[in-house]
Amino acid sequence: MLNSKAYQYIRILAQEGSFSRAAESLGITQPSLSQYVIKLEKQLGASLFDRGGGEVKLTEAGRLYLDTAAQIEELERGLMIQLEDLAEDRKGSLTVGTAPFRCAVMMPQIVKRFHRKYPGISVIIREGTTRELMEGLEQGVYDLCLSVLPVDENLFSWEKVMEEEIVLAVPADQPLPAVFRSDRAYPAVSVRVLNDLPFVSLTKQQVMQQLTDRLCAEYGLTLRTAATVKSLEAQLAMVQAGVGAALLPEGVQALNNKDGVRYYSLAEKKLTRDVAVIWRKNRQLSRRAQAFMQVIAEQEP
Repeated sequence: MLNSKAYQYIRILAQEGSFSRAAESLGITQPSLSQYVIKLEKQLGASLFDRGGGEVKLTEAGRLYLDTAAQIEELERGLMIQLEDLAEDRKGSLTVGTAPFRCAVMMPQIVKRFHRKYPGISVIIREGTTRELMEGLEQGVYDLCLSVLPVDENLFSWEKVMEEEIVLAVPADQPLPAVFRSDRAYPAVSVRVLNDLPFVSLTKQQVMQQLTDRLCAEYGLTLRTAATVKSLEAQLAMVQAGVGAALLPEGVQALNNKDGVRYYSLAEKKLTRDVAVIWRKNRQLSRRAQAFMQVIAEQEP
């Protein structure tokens, strides 16, 4: 009754709220799914779903079933991790999620150092936006993610790796009046210059754009958007081509030779965010994952 197939079917049906959508998501026919759920409910002696009102909703028994099945799945996963660790302490694979630019800038040296210590472990790196990474981590797609804070404290645990400054990148042929300050890593300009520059934005769903929008709201700024893209790499390329300015993590400088782009700190406030290793809360980490975290912790910022 509490097996992985049943758990998957009930979980997807609860998410979709419809037998037809759930069946499509699972790749089976609607009658097959309906018969499976009815049979399971008979075995349990309880209704898992309220089918009234045109939408399928979990009953109290259904919620109890899902919660218990999730706990059992996690216990089984923890057991397999421990058995794998005992049998093959220095073999196997590790799946890590991170942003595309961070994969290019940070991961090469991290993976190189990790393989010196653990040559038998394959590191599978998958790239995505912050939102995609957290969704994947919650669903068990990744063992770890190297991403930015904050995250949902009810779902995830983390260890901070570094603090990165968010800098203003502008085309090199459009220098700005700036001052040098001991508390800034780059020449400092007023945040007000954003009102006067064409701007290369990200989509509203992306964390970096949300940070930019909060800054604009705080200082009453109105951006003049010249282009909207979906990656930091594309933003940087647009700046380098002279399309406009962008707010970017300082680490993106490693993606080009700095020709064509000037970088500035903001004078009014040092805009920063924390980078962390993140994993699902209350999930047992394998020795491989713990070893990878240790290598990241030893990495020079």
